[in-house]
Formats: sequence, C-alpha cells, structure tokens
Amino acid sequence: MRNFNQKFKLRDSDRHIRLLYTLFLLLMLAGFTFSFFWAHSMTSLSPQGIADHYRGSDATFGEPMSFRELAEITHFHLFTMPVVFIILIHVMYLTNASHGLKAAMTWAGFGGVILDLLSPWLISYVSPIFVVTMLTGDTLMTVSFLIMMGVPLYEMWILNQPLMAGKRGEES
Repeated sequence: MRNFNQKFKLRDSDRHIRLLYTLFLLLMLAGFTFSFFWAHSMTSLSPQGIADHYRGSDATFGEPMSFRELAEITHFHLFTMPVVFIILIHVMYLTNASHGLKAAMTWAGFGGVILDLLSPWLISYVSPIFVVTMLTGDTLMTVSFLIMMGVPLYEMWILNQPLMAGKRGEES
C-alpha cells in the first residue's frame, strides 16, 4: 500500500504552508489546554471526582448523568474527536518520522479516543473502576497529541535543511 504523502513533506514546504500547519497545531494546543482546565474544574482530575461527575454524589448534591446527557455528549464527541485526530495524524504522516512512530501515534490517538468515548458509559452503568479507562484514554490522547504536534513543528521550524535541494530559495 502506498502512502498518500510520498512526494510532499512538511520540511520541503514554503513558509506559508508551514505557517498554516503551525497555526492549526497551536489552535489545537489551545483546545487541548482549555479542555484540560475545563475537565479539572469539573472533576479535579481525580478518580473520585470523575466518578462523581458521571455517577452523581451526595457530597456535592450532584445527580447522576442521565442516558440522554451521556448520549448527547457521546454524539458530539463521536463526530468531532475522530476528525481532530485524523487531521493530526495526517500532519504527522507528512513528517519524516519513522513508520513505527507514525503507526504508534495512530493507534495511541484513536485508542485514546475510543477509550474516552466508552468510559463515561462504563463509569455510569457498570462501575466507577472504569475511571481508569477514562484516564488511560485521556493519557493516550494527550501524549499522542503532544508528539503529533512536536514532531511537525520541529521539522518545519528547527530543522533548516530541506529534503529536496533548491526548495529553500523558492519560499518568497
């Protein structure tokens, strides 16, 4: 099977294309950062806080999430999260990273998304122990995101030598 990106590499692109990808990655970083702080404000990112968020808590007078609330959250995230990760993975595949790292980021990113989508249902209807599933999914998504952001930015802005000779002079 041939890769879709055998000819185009981020390292070879002109500064306008690199800027476009950089702005996208930075906006994704802002989104991930905002999500982290939002999740922290809702759950303190503690296993008990996450379980209470989905299962309800007498201590906080919180009601358990209803089927309808879980369905609404899942519906929204089921359409958005895979799109975000396919774009991030696409950008990663435009780099010169090893095929192993690219495959690992693909599996980690989408594995994290799947765990993150399943875990609220498991926490709510099976057991609060599935908080571990959510934390694992969130960790996989975060680590893979940071790598899929860092590698392209490094190749676009830190490595000075383009792969294809003569490209650097055509940037203006």
